[in-house]
Order: sequence, then structure tokens, then C-alpha cells
Amino acid sequence: MLTHIHHINFVVADLQKAILYFQKLLEQEAIIECLAERNVKTARFKIGESLLILVQPISSEGAVASILKNKGEGIFLLSLATHSIDKALKEFELSYTEKRKGLEGWTICDISPYEKFGAILQLTEAPKNHSK
Repeated sequence: MLTHIHHINFVVADLQKAILYFQKLLEQEAIIECLAERNVKTARFKIGESLLILVQPISSEGAVASILKNKGEGIFLLSLATHSIDKALKEFELSYTEKRKGLEGWTICDISPYEKFGAILQLTEAPKNHSK
């Protein structure tokens, strides 16, 4: 069962410029992280139960750099929260098995490629000791 939109990722060319815009819009500070293994730098904002995540490539390598180069800035990922990725995959009759760890210990699983809907669809399961 899906519970809410967990997070939406925007790819941006200039993270600092985007942070300033969203800090003013949302009246909050961003949580900034560098994910060297994914070749990106991120800034997160909380909106209700959901997160808005700005993502800037830090090299020309990787999927996010490719999306920015080919499509430009904008939404590239929608992640849906679930209590159990395994149960959700079974319920939706999806056989994807590649799960990985995301920020804050989230378990994530992409359920559609970027090319299918113009954005990656993903499931996110928070760690059992985490509230969201």
C-alpha cells in the first residue's frame, strides 16, 4: 500500500541559486549533502510529509548529469512511500528486485525508467525506526 508522496527530485544546474529560491519560497533552510558515489550534491526541504529534493550533478558522469544535459532542469523523479517495498511490488505485480539504500537509510526501488513517463517512478520504504 502506498501512503503518500515521499519525495520529488528536481535536477538543477546551479544548486546554490535553486536553494536560495526555495528557501525564500518555503521559509526554511535546506539540508545539504554531497553523494559522491552518485555524482550529485543535494538540498532537501520538508513540505508536510513529503520532501522536495534539489539535485545538481557534480560531474558529467552519471544518470542525473545525463538527464540535465538531455532534458534540462526540472522534475525527474517521483518517489512514493510504502511501509513495505516487497509487499507493494507483489501487490502491483512488479518483479523489480534491485533495491538500494538512499538518504537517511531509506530503502528505494525504481519501478519505471525515466523514458517511460519522463520521470523515474520509485518506491521508498523508511527504516523501521524512522517516522517518515
